[in-house]
Amino acid sequence: MIFKRSKPAPPRPSAIVAEPSYIARDTTVEGDVISEGEIHIDGSVHGMVRAHTCLVDRRGEVRGEISADIVYVRGRVIGPINSGHVQIEAGAHVEGDVTNETISIENGAYVLGSIRHAVPAPGQSPELFKKLEMSENLKLDQIAENVRPFKTPKQN
Repeated sequence: MIFKRSKPAPPRPSAIVAEPSYIARDTTVEGDVISEGEIHIDGSVHGMVRAHTCLVDRRGEVRGEISADIVYVRGRVIGPINSGHVQIEAGAHVEGDVTNETISIENGAYVLGSIRHAVPAPGQSPELFKKLEMSENLKLDQIAENVRPFKTPKQN
């Protein structure tokens, strides 16, 4: 009987974890920032940010739209946030509409704008914003066309 040793399987792309990208506090980016992974912003971005995960740190500032599956805000965001999961921490400053599947706003955070709960339409993936493919000119009214309104259960 002959035995063959099989080659180990190559790592699957989902198993490869990339390092987060950083925009340092002494850096200002004029234009759009796009990352398939995680981005930490401790500097300034004047433009759209699109990523899987976006962290706007305490000294960070984004003046433009953020579209990500997960958004953490510790610093300042002036513009809309479109995300599956949003966490706005104490001391954060957000001026803009927030569209989300889940949201957490800590006591001491400042939020000026509407907060809309987005629920995937039947047959749509729970990761709503990933499936919308976040086109270059994605606006909140375009998102509203792809979601059904949140309905509160009738109370007795």
